[in-house]
Amino acid sequence: MVRPCFRVCYICGREFWSQSISIHEPQCLEKWHIENDQLPRHLRRVEPRKPEVLTDKVKC
Repeated sequence: MVRPCFRVCYICGREFWSQSISIHEPQCLEKWHIENDQLPRHLRRVEPRKPEVLTDKVKC
């Protein structure tokens, strides 16, 4: 049985199909910035960075 190929968003942690993650991530990052900018200055966090992928053993 072939398992569906999902990718995890590095910003929100949700799973997405490998083809839709490229659409989701920029929108998710924009939403993150809006929410982060509304926090008091002492609670703001640095922008999440996309992890570097060393090898991709499973092709989707």
